[in-house]
Amino acid sequence: MTASLTPLLLGLMFLALTAARGVWMRMAEGVNPYVIDHTDPLRRFVAHVLYAVVFGLLAYFAVLAWWPAAETNFGVVTWIEGEAARWTGIALMTVGMAWTTYAQISMGRSWRVGIPDVAPPLRTDGPFAVSRNPIYVGMLAFVCGMTLWSPSAVTITLLTTAYVAIEVQIRGEEAFLREMHGEAYRAYCARVRRWL
Repeated sequence: MTASLTPLLLGLMFLALTAARGVWMRMAEGVNPYVIDHTDPLRRFVAHVLYAVVFGLLAYFAVLAWWPAAETNFGVVTWIEGEAARWTGIALMTVGMAWTTYAQISMGRSWRVGIPDVAPPLRTDGPFAVSRNPIYVGMLAFVCGMTLWSPSAVTITLLTTAYVAIEVQIRGEEAFLREMHGEAYRAYCARVRRWL
């Protein structure tokens, strides 16, 4: 059962780190980092889809933690599964979590979940010199790791759903940043790729 707990515990740790960052922003900086626009149907839908992915993955891995044999009932992709895939998955989850945390901290007071009303300063250094969306890179690496740990119809569907929802979110953020930062953002886009 201990090995079966690994992705669940890493998933809970990932959520705890993000929540801790949010609490720190509120208490130390007096800033509410959660700015999802629930009046915009598309933004609200994307947020709900991402919540469903997170809770779907946690529920899936909670079932596997307490009933490992259930994995065979979820359409396991047998040519991917195995010890090498699980170790690679753990590595991706660990790196994804560390990278996401590093990117969130690198944003300083600018870090938000959602699109704020006022544009934060444009971040182009640290992890943002490698990717315009390092937080999303880390998140997807984490979900890829979970999928490798248990390559099933459930995790592959949730990975695909996460990717599509994040792509939609990124397009909205890019339009906002282009409008707010103009030529500086366009020059940044010319230098740094969306993903890697």
